[in-house]
This record gives sequence, structure tokens and C-alpha cells, in this order.
Amino acid sequence: MEQLSLASLGVVGEWIWGDDAETTVFAQAFGINRTIIFRFIADNSHPDSLPSRIVNCYHDRNISQPQETFPGLVAMRAALWSAVAAIWLDCARLDATSQPDTIINVTEDGSWEVVTDYLLADYLSLLPEPSDFAAQGLTKTVAFQNLTRLQQLGGRGCTTLVHDSSTPEAKMVFKGVDFRTFLFTYESGLVKEEITSFKRSIELLCHMPPHPYILPAPQILVTMTDRERKCEYVCGCLYPFYTNGNLADKIEESNGTGVRIPLPLKAKWCYQMTAAIAHTHYEAKTFHMDIKPGNFILDDNSNVVLVDWEQNDAPVTTAAPEMDGTWDAQEMSERLPDGSTTTRVLYSKYQGPPRRNMPEETPGSNGWNVWNSLLHWQKTCPKAAELAEVFSLGRTMWMLLSQYRSEDLDDVESTEDVVEDWSGSDTIPASYKTLVGSCLERDPTKRPALEQVERFWATALQDLEKQSR
Repeated sequence: MEQLSLASLGVVGEWIWGDDAETTVFAQAFGINRTIIFRFIADNSHPDSLPSRIVNCYHDRNISQPQETFPGLVAMRAALWSAVAAIWLDCARLDATSQPDTIINVTEDGSWEVVTDYLLADYLSLLPEPSDFAAQGLTKTVAFQNLTRLQQLGGRGCTTLVHDSSTPEAKMVFKGVDFRTFLFTYESGLVKEEITSFKRSIELLCHMPPHPYILPAPQILVTMTDRERKCEYVCGCLYPFYTNGNLADKIEESNGTGVRIPLPLKAKWCYQMTAAIAHTHYEAKTFHMDIKPGNFILDDNSNVVLVDWEQNDAPVTTAAPEMDGTWDAQEMSERLPDGSTTTRVLYSKYQGPPRRNMPEETPGSNGWNVWNSLLHWQKTCPKAAELAEVFSLGRTMWMLLSQYRSEDLDDVESTEDVVEDWSGSDTIPASYKTLVGSCLERDPTKRPALEQVERFWATALQDLEKQSR
């Protein structure tokens, strides 16, 4: 209802945000081959003007008269999007609005002006150059302004379904930091971490040995141009677009229809998830950190593809308990009675001064937002990083096999709040539940290795195939 006037134009209003000084409100909308940022600035000499009322309501500023604000945020958003709709067609006709640094300042009585934001230079100065990725063999580029946005997707920063204006039939996923993300995050300093994250994920995937169940490395960089200096900067990259959704979608769809996901399909996905994580640790010598059903998307053959490789946050619903930043781990070699040696992990509570290996700007209040144990353990005790991800994998497999309801986890603040309930899962073999239970041991030394979990699911798939003959 808030966007009826925009919808009638085929335009979607997607973002509204404010500045830290509480004097400005921004809004971004897209449609008709344009993505445009609008700005409403409070005018203290006209506190009852539309921009002032929007700013007063959004920032909940002190007012002297009721007419200086709106009855609530719903009314404010409706008025904002109506104002955008009233000028959209005129704005969209301008060549200037094809430029990513163009902002429309909305004033009173439907008037507006086109401005080039002075912060663009600050934004570009933070971005890497194409030459920074030459070692990864990434040389193909496309200009950000040549991309048409189709739909905002999940994920940090800007993750958007797009197509190149020259090939509208070829949909891709843009992942990176656009100018809107910069405006939203630069005051807090978070934009630096966002840029570091997308650069790190590109480099990680480019160095990772290919695997059928892991997102392939990007082939196309997306660039922004400094028109004055004639220089290009990388603001993101393009990834394949998979149309079948993700495992979280499939669980929700199945629960909605009341038709359970077939057991062979669940076993197949459990095997593929495990194979992807095992490859990550054993072959790529790294970790994922953000393991959850929503990060396993499905290709055209309903095979999983593990995405989101920023390595800077973890879901509280699947994070291993020992990832809270309070534990240290070290590998110890032991000689067995038969003369062979084995390695086990010894955990101990950290007793030193406060420590941090994540940037100060990192959002979130969880332990790993300050001290990323996986980042540390991957260098000092890889087995501890593996066992932590066995837990995350186990929780994800439980979510799939039990077909948990996402709303049941809405109030979860810690991984310890989750109760692995198998009610309604009578069709799940006891051996599957036992395996998942072993992955979810609170004592990480009691969890199986990834190679053991992978062998279990490979055998389970073979058994199901024999039964179907």
C-alpha cells in the first residue's frame, strides 16, 4: 500500500536510510532501466515542508507542532514514495541519472534538482583497481552503469540480480559495494570492512580448487569510473544466477504445502553439503564460517552450491559454541599403543587481556565479531576450525532433515538456545539422527571428522540407491 503510486509505474522503492547527523533521509528506487537515489534534507526555516517532515519522522526529532512530522513511519514512507513517484518519469529521462553518483534532491511542492555527490571521490578512493586482481586472471570488466537492476537479493553489502544492458536475457548476480552501500555505511566506517570482505571473497574463490558444490570463481569484474581522472575502480563482480532458490526456501516451501522433502533428496543434499565443506578444509585449506541452509543454493540439477565466502560473520543458529572467542585450541600429538601417532585438539579457556583480530568497524555483538576463532585456528590449529564447522554442518543437516520452521528460531540469541527436536521426523533413519547428533556434540573432541561424515553420507546414498532398484 505504501508504494502504490510507484508500482503503477513499474518501479520498486527498496531502501530508506538516514545520516548520523539526523538531517537527511535517503531513498533508493529502481525500475524502467534506472536505479536512482533521492535525498530529503531538513530545512529548519520550513519545518513543515515535506523534506523536513520526512526527516523529523524518520529520525524522531523534536518538533514544536504536529504538522512538522507524520503520524507514524507508515505514513512517512507512503508520502516519501509518492513524492518519488511524482517525479520519477522526469528524472528517469535524464542521461545524468544513468550515472551512479547522481542524486536527486527533493524539495517542496514537487520540485527537485540533480546533483553529483561530492562523496563519490571518497567512495572511489576506497575501491581496489582492476590491476589488483590481475594475478587471479580477472581481466574482463563491465561498467556498473551498464547493469540494470532487477531484484535485491539477500546478503551483506549489495547483492542484486542484474543483467547487462546489451544482453537482457542473461541474468547475473552482482555482489559488491555500490554507491548506495557506501552512503549507508561510510559514517560508521563499516564501508571499509564491506570492501575488504568482497575483495577477500573474490581472492578466496579464485585460489580455491574448483568443486561442483562450491560457487565458481567470478569471471567478470564490475567497475566504476572516475570521470575526471579517467580511472577505473572495482566495486564488485558478477556471479552466475541460480534459479532454484536455496535449501531454506525448499524447507519453507515443503512445510507450507505439507509435503515432506523426499528422503533420498535430503540424503543427497547432506552428502553434497558435507563434500563442499570437506573440500574447503582439506583441499582449499580454509573455512567458510557462514554455514546455514540459506547459503546452499540449488543449481538446475538440484545440486547444492555453497555461496557467501566473506568469512566475517556466522549465524547464531548454527555457530559452534567454542566460536564465542573465549577458547584457545592447540593440536597435540599422541603415541598409540601400537606405536602409531594420532593428533587430538586440546581446548582451554583464554585467560589473557582483551583481544581482537576483527576490524573495529565489524558489526555485531557476538564473540566472533571481535575475535574470529576460525580465522585464528585456520593458521594455528586447523583441526579446531574443522571441528567447529562440523558442528555448523550438523546443525544445518538437522534443519534440513527435521524441516525446522524458521519462525521457531526467531528469538534465538545464542547457538545454545537451539533445541534439536526430531518430532515429526519418523521417516528419518535412526542412523541419520545419530550421525547428526555426533556432529552436534558440545565437546568438539567428540565430533567426527569431516571425512567420516562424508563417508557416512556416501554409504547412505548407496544404500538408498540399492533399495530403489
